[in-house]
Amino acid sequence: MKALRKIEDVKSGSIKIDLPADFHAKRVEIIILPIDESENGRQLLQDLLLQAPTLTDEELQEYNSVRDWMSKWSIKEF
Repeated sequence: MKALRKIEDVKSGSIKIDLPADFHAKRVEIIILPIDESENGRQLLQDLLLQAPTLTDEELQEYNSVRDWMSKWSIKEF
């Protein structure tokens, strides 16, 4: 099943959807959802990002050390 997701602006109470040339379905299901662009939505995103785990300085140093070590590997070593 091929799906298409687009975000469009409503103009004069309607929207126009241009389908790709390789989209050959004869019938489609259209679901229209409003996008919350209010400050509340931005605040929710900010709160979510602030709750994400963070690395300590020691963990970050260990991560960088392993990343540097792995970047020196050659394909033949696998």
